[in-house]
Amino acid sequence: MINYVSADIPKKSLNRVGRKIVLELFEKSNIFCKYQIFNKYLYLTSVETISDDFKTRHKLIEAKLCDTNVENIYDHVKHIIPSKLNIETFAIKVERKGEHRFTSTELAKELAGSVFELFPNVRVDLKNPDFKVHIKVLNNKCLLYTERR
Repeated sequence: MINYVSADIPKKSLNRVGRKIVLELFEKSNIFCKYQIFNKYLYLTSVETISDDFKTRHKLIEAKLCDTNVENIYDHVKHIIPSKLNIETFAIKVERKGEHRFTSTELAKELAGSVFELFPNVRVDLKNPDFKVHIKVLNNKCLLYTERR
């Protein structure tokens, strides 16, 4: 299964857009998929890779969904970062909803280690990074995706 997220859809339109994407993928590409809504994010799961053109048109970004165990999030972060990435700076952006054993800052510091494991010479730049890792902790689920400048 391949997972995607769209973070730029107005909350009131999430169901409509989710249905539209699912129908369009099936009608035009014969790709089966389903969508879920997590807070203000549309999360799409597909059985096949979606074309780059379709992802660009619908602002879909590859993503992962996991539980809120810090070690589990750490491992998932390493898997969502492309291995052939050429970056000099990065930032971890954490947004939390609900009660957890960690603060957003603590989680960001902990997860930065996963990026340093992959890219030992990269630097943190919170204002203007080349690459961002987005962590959305929503009660007992964690949504992960990346963004390049």
